[in-house]
Parts: sequence; C-alpha cells; structure tokens
Amino acid sequence: MRTWFLIALTDLFIAAVIGLLLRIMFLVELPFVRFRPWLHGHSHVALLGWLFLGVVVALLHDGGRGGLTRRSRNLFIGLQAAVVAMLLSFPAQSYGAVSITASTVHLALAYVVLAMVWRTSGEWPAAGSGRLVRWAIGFFVLSTVGILAIGPIIATGNQGKEIYYWAVQFFLHFQFNGWFWFAAMALGVRWAERQGFDLRIDPLTLALWVLSAIFTYALAIAWSEPHPGVFATVSVAVVLQVWAAWRTLRLLQRLQPVTRDRFPPAAKVLIGLALVSMALKVLVQASVAVPQVAVMALTIRHYVMGFIHMNTLGTMTALLLAYALVQGWMDTHRPMDRIGLGLLVAGIVLSELLLFVQGTFFWAGWGMIPGHYLHLVIASGLMPAGVALLLLGAVRRPATRTVAR
Repeated sequence: MRTWFLIALTDLFIAAVIGLLLRIMFLVELPFVRFRPWLHGHSHVALLGWLFLGVVVALLHDGGRGGLTRRSRNLFIGLQAAVVAMLLSFPAQSYGAVSITASTVHLALAYVVLAMVWRTSGEWPAAGSGRLVRWAIGFFVLSTVGILAIGPIIATGNQGKEIYYWAVQFFLHFQFNGWFWFAAMALGVRWAERQGFDLRIDPLTLALWVLSAIFTYALAIAWSEPHPGVFATVSVAVVLQVWAAWRTLRLLQRLQPVTRDRFPPAAKVLIGLALVSMALKVLVQASVAVPQVAVMALTIRHYVMGFIHMNTLGTMTALLLAYALVQGWMDTHRPMDRIGLGLLVAGIVLSELLLFVQGTFFWAGWGMIPGHYLHLVIASGLMPAGVALLLLGAVRRPATRTVAR
C-alpha cells in the first residue's frame, strides 16, 4: 500500500509542477503551454490521481489491517493508466477523444474500486466509520451525475450556457462537500476506533452534515440566478452546516486526551492545518449566505481558487500526509522528509494567504499588490520542491514502523 501511496504522491508532484507553470505564465510567455488545456490536466491529475487514489489507499489500508488483492492491484493499475492518459491528452487536445475516453475509463474503474471499499467498510462499526464511508461513496456517485449530464447538454447545443456550468459545479460540489468531506471524517473516526475509542457521530449531526452538503449546492447557482429563493436555501444550508460543525467540534474535544501522545509532532501540525482549513471552509460558506458577499466570493477568481485549494491542499492533502506519517511511510526524523514537509506546508499556507489577500484587494478596489504574481510563483514553487524531497526520501529508504494505527 505504501507503494501506491507514493504513486499517488507522484501525481501530486506532477500536478504541482503544472500548477507552477500556470503561475509562471502570468510573468513570462511559455510557448509550449496553453493555459486552459494545461489547467484541465492539472486539475484531473490532482483530483483523480492524487486525491482519489490517496483516499482509497488510506481507506483500504485501514491502519495496516487491510491490503491489496491481485484484482484490486489491477484496478489500481488501470486507474493510474487512465490518469497518465489524461495527463498526456489534456494538454495536447483539451477535451477530445483520448481525454474523454480516459476520464470515462477512470470513472468506471472508480465505481468498481469504491464497491470494494463499500464491502470493506461492512466490517467497520456500522454506527461509526462504516456509515460515514458509505455516505462518502454515495456522494461520489451522486457527483458523477453532473459529469454524465455534460454529454447530453453539449449534444443539445447548451455548452457554455448556465446549465452546462451547473453540471460542472454539481460534480465539483459533491466531490468536495460530499465525497472528500465524509471520507475525511471517516478516516478520523476509523483511527479513533482502532485506538479503542468509541467515536460516533450521532444521527442528528450526521443528518445536519448530509442536508447541508445537499443544500449548499445552491451556492453554485447563486452567481447566475441571484433569486431570493436561492439565497434562502443557502441561508438554511449554512445554518445546518454551522450547527453540524459545532456539534462535531464538541465531539472532537473528547479525543484530545487520546491524541496528545499518539501522533508524531509533524502529524499534529498537518492535522491542525486540516482542521483549520475545514473550519475556514465552514465559515466561508456561512459568509456567502449574504447576497453581496456571495457575488464577491463567486466572481473574484482569487477567492474561487483559494477556496478550491483550501479543500484540496489545506484539508485533504494535509490529512493524507498525516496518515502517511502515522503509518511510518514517511519519517520526519530524517532531514529530507522534514524539509520536504516544511516546504510543502509553507507553500500551501503562503499560496492561500496570497490568493485571499489579493482577492480582498480586488474587492476593495485597491488593485494589484506589487509583485503579486512573482510572489505566487515563489510560493507555488515550494510545493513541488517539497513533494520532490518527500519522494526522494521515500525511495532511498524502506518503510519504518507504524507510529499509531
């Protein structure tokens, strides 16, 4: 399983390099890079290569209790082959025959892999992590309705219209607010269960999270349909989400005595980063219940990119790296791993600060911060450098003993 985690981490490195090239384009012309096709390559490798594969590896590994069969290994090979095909085809043709075929193959294989995760979760506590994993998988399947709808939308001549963007946002919304969000909670609850701690998210809190994930989709519609009913739905959704977050925070406070001595220091930092990102995500979505704030948040690109990266990097990447540290797949006692993690975390934090600060300058009418894009290039460059050091450190040594299962 460590090997497959490192393969997923390699996808993160590739996505980070492409992200850096896209930042450099704002400073100098890169003749071999076309922004939109390379952006598609970046997003697909990050979302499907790093995050999807990384989350599935962590769930199936289950702290060392699980493993891969020949069938599941072949499925992983197929998933990664599809990611490589997307990496090569999107920059060359954007959405074309090869890239669409590779995306379709990945989706079909993802269904099969998640069916395996579903069966595995049947052995976990039904009222704890097992239920959370199954909600996560359910939201993944729901999210793909948006992708499956794109073909008919294009065939009927509606590409570029509101319904097309609603379908894209449907996929992204339920990926981030459904699949990844519930998978993150499942990983945390499952860790507590392996430590002998009965951590259950009660039915009311779970219902609040589920309903808020569904209703906050109205945020994706609000920018093009600023109807009072849409904002009323958003208001209800954020109330439910804040209520769910408050109840979950009270539950997590019970874990403090358990976690104090069971994580290496670097893992504590990463988990702290993930929790802060999750809290900020809830607060940001709560703030856009105000129509004026919603228009600002959804039309200023720096805010949109900052929010997406807060979910993908601040929350999920931090959690997956913390899992790797706990399992001994990385070791911060070694300088290369320690420096690599430091560079990666610094790049994530600095990039987020730069995006949100510049977005605020745009909103206030203060214009561009001098040297902003150069600063973004420097901050973005820290991330592939950090991941490269982690990969180099991993291939130079075997896995170490698991710290805490």
